[in-house]
Amino acid sequence: MPFMTSMHRRPLTRARRGWQAARRGLAALVLCAVQPAGATQAGDTDAAQPPALVWGAVPNGDLYLLVASPRLSKPELQQLAAKTIGRNIGDDHYITQVWSNRPEPLQLWFSIDPARLREAGLSREQALQALGSTLGVSALPNSGIGAPSSWRYPGATLEKFQARTDALTRLADGRIVTPAAWTTFTYQQAPESWEAWNKVTLSLSIAEGTSRDSLQGVVSGRLTALASQLPEDVSVLILPAGPRLSEADGIFVTFGPDE
Repeated sequence: MPFMTSMHRRPLTRARRGWQAARRGLAALVLCAVQPAGATQAGDTDAAQPPALVWGAVPNGDLYLLVASPRLSKPELQQLAAKTIGRNIGDDHYITQVWSNRPEPLQLWFSIDPARLREAGLSREQALQALGSTLGVSALPNSGIGAPSSWRYPGATLEKFQARTDALTRLADGRIVTPAAWTTFTYQQAPESWEAWNKVTLSLSIAEGTSRDSLQGVVSGRLTALASQLPEDVSVLILPAGPRLSEADGIFVTFGPDE
């Protein structure tokens, strides 16, 4: 059939134009009817993806891996997390479930003000010690790949801290301090330095009847073995799961900018 230019097309009548418009509207209604709620166009590559099973059967959650990058897109991170990290973290005996594209777990972050520490004549080590005394647990450095310099107080809660907000804490050298004077807190879904980065979350679950005690060490070792397979600008933060859904355990601590 010869190519028909606009010069040879018959002008559309008002009735024919109305019929074509109605036909397009009907097609749009059919598309909406067959698409599931929340479905997006194929071209929308930055759209959030639903949770996807990587290993195992039922989602649970004993530990989260927050995977982040300032360069990779979210779909690229999702593929990397599922195919490279998730499939190499799971096994048939201990870490029996690995889910990708889970919501970023809520984290309680404390920020210590370096300027106020100087005014109080305290070092960073003394500040961490004082917070530990207030919370009744020692700080542990956060682990992962390229994790920001930060610590976690396992099992600590905001309620416990607030209950002792006005309490005086004695340091090893005998000085009395009040941690509330140089700390602020906020709930976040990532370290502040990762706020503008793209992020995805893996959720790991262990076999029924096994202990969590060695989970973080096992995951840390497997991540170290995987590090050479990851792009240099990809970071991973290990977040033990808390008692509530999609929440990390404990209180996380970092030091604010020293201006």
